[in-house]
Amino acid sequence: MSSIHDVRLIELEIHSYCNRTCLWCPNSYIDRHSSKINMDERLFKSIIDELSDLSFNKVISFSRYNEPFSDKELLMKRIAYIREMLHDVILVTNTNGDYDTSGVDIDQITEMDYDMNKKHYTSADGKYRVTGLTEINNRGGALQMKQVKRDFPCFEPKYFIGIDYTGMVTPCCNIRSDVPIHKPYVLGSLKFETLQEIFESKKAEKFRDDVAHMRFPNICEGCGKKPGRYTRDNGGINGVI
Repeated sequence: MSSIHDVRLIELEIHSYCNRTCLWCPNSYIDRHSSKINMDERLFKSIIDELSDLSFNKVISFSRYNEPFSDKELLMKRIAYIREMLHDVILVTNTNGDYDTSGVDIDQITEMDYDMNKKHYTSADGKYRVTGLTEINNRGGALQMKQVKRDFPCFEPKYFIGIDYTGMVTPCCNIRSDVPIHKPYVLGSLKFETLQEIFESKKAEKFRDDVAHMRFPNICEGCGKKPGRYTRDNGGINGVI
């Protein structure tokens, strides 16, 4: 049975807003553009407080299906609380590059060159990367695109937790609480349970066991995603995770 202490990456949405509607993202038809809803501050602090009690010291990413730098003030405030409570955690995020990223206390920023017009590079200190899209998957069946037939196991849910701005917890970066076909695979809500209770629940354990043994639900059958940068063995920033 997996333990929450196995987790290497937590994706945490501090708000809902994204200024883009990219075709390779469900935000192309799910409205994350016309308004912004912040994660409730008490909910946010309860998550970080629990992670502090658990001595979590791996990676927290602020990128999920929002653009973190669209509210730089909120981002810096949330980072300050995390730094206060979690001294050894590594903070990372992706960004679409449309907003100012300077002066933010993040260990690594990855700018996604969605417009394919920038030189890809990594800064000498490794803290800023510019890179492009590689493989695009169908986001758990949320996108209408040519599917692969998955023929290898998935261990991501053992090492990953996704938390959206409402406090809903998912086992995979592709699964969203606001995509109708994904709703059966949402693991729980942090408004009613702790993160540890949700991650170590029978529902979560069954999902992990199923995909590890290639018993894929429909939403996973067409996914070609390989282990992520921060969840694979010897991954992360300079191979330290």
